[in-house]
Amino acid sequence: MTLQDLFKSPDRIGLLMLVVVIIATAATFSWTSQHYRQDETATTTFIDDSGYLHVLGLTLGRTTLAEAEGILKSRSDIALYIYPQEHPQAGRTLEAFFPAITDHTKVILLLSAEDTLLASMESRATLPHLYPNTVARMNLASVDIRRSRQLPIQALTLIPNLTLTAATLKQRFGSPDRIIDSDAGELQYFDRIALTALIDKQGQARLTFTMPMTAKKRPPF
Repeated sequence: MTLQDLFKSPDRIGLLMLVVVIIATAATFSWTSQHYRQDETATTTFIDDSGYLHVLGLTLGRTTLAEAEGILKSRSDIALYIYPQEHPQAGRTLEAFFPAITDHTKVILLLSAEDTLLASMESRATLPHLYPNTVARMNLASVDIRRSRQLPIQALTLIPNLTLTAATLKQRFGSPDRIIDSDAGELQYFDRIALTALIDKQGQARLTFTMPMTAKKRPPF
């Protein structure tokens, strides 16, 4: 009997199918376990021994925008924003916007850059587009887009695609260190992970993680 005849017999065919199922199951288990560990790491938020904050797999103050795009598996929209004097963020900022990562959460990364660099970028940017809230957006020149991708992240803002409550935040991050009512909504501060959570009147949340003061800023390019 040839090898071909063996695999044609009913017993051998059943055995072969069993082997295929076992291999497929093992491969699936391996893939699932690996991705579970990656997801578990990516959702862990903590400050390491050097004072750096880790969130979504990014390290604020160290991870560059180019690295963040790889980790979040998405390209970002980079622009220069100019906020009016009466705004809490008054002045120039360089921001990268991710419309939606894997769970449809929006992400905004504030990049670390000296104001002299931002002024230089402004001189090469497009004419500003003024929003109703008087914040101006300017699109960067190609050379500055490339340079921006090498800048480290200073802060990260998450805009979840679901309604968050104070109870949800407490379950995820523990009790806040302090709560302040503002015109924009309820502000909750979690100092141990450098998180400021804003829950507006409609229940929409913005979670902003900033680089802790204990971490040394990476020198700007």
